[in-house]
Amino acid sequence: MQDAMKLVFPGGEHPQLLLDRGSYRIGSDPQAQVVLAGEGVQPEHAELQLGPHGASLRIPAGSMMEVNGRKVDGLIALRAGDALGIGGVQARLVVMQQAATGAASARLHAADVAATAVRPVVPRYVLRAVSGDGFGRSHPLHANLAVGRADDAGLLLAGDGISRQHARLTPGDDGVMVEDLGSANGTYLNGQRVTREIARQGDEISFDTQRFRLVAPGQPEPVAALQPQVAHAPRGAWLFALLALAVVAGLALIR
Repeated sequence: MQDAMKLVFPGGEHPQLLLDRGSYRIGSDPQAQVVLAGEGVQPEHAELQLGPHGASLRIPAGSMMEVNGRKVDGLIALRAGDALGIGGVQARLVVMQQAATGAASARLHAADVAATAVRPVVPRYVLRAVSGDGFGRSHPLHANLAVGRADDAGLLLAGDGISRQHARLTPGDDGVMVEDLGSANGTYLNGQRVTREIARQGDEISFDTQRFRLVAPGQPEPVAALQPQVAHAPRGAWLFALLALAVVAGLALIR
């Protein structure tokens, strides 16, 4: 089981943060889980991910990051004790002490209690797979999500029809901006190929033939209006009915 961890800022730019399993967006955006103000800090600077097997850091293109004094990019694994340089802000990932004795134990406990507990926020939108091997799997949209076959894609898709940099999804107040990044086989919104378009709750987004449904957690999914069904009898049946009516009418005249 992964030990509980926290993020400590020696320079005092932010209180130390207790970390649970999940994803934490780091940047100057007020909606980020770890908001940092400083020269060189981008709105979506990096994403810290904690899972059952450890911690990792996803760094989008254009962000300046250092781990233990070395410049890094893409997706990298982290270990307890690693020093992070976030656009000039220094932080350290440490394991919370589970056991200690005497005064040292009291000091560690007090420090951990004083830390700000951060829990992963419920994303505004979730992308739910409705086809393929990942059917039923959900992908939260906390921030910009790159889609493609590239190793650093936030939504990594396999398949010959998927480009390395296929598309980008950006959640916003009015929905999710769907942008095709020049893919060979296209990005589709409700069956229509798009270059740049807003998707809303209930819409279907496809990358080549891999289909996903856009869902807003906590909100009822829209139900398609049911169109009244009109029964259409075969043409021969109509002709037979007309002929029968004509016979009945003729018999009535004869009488």
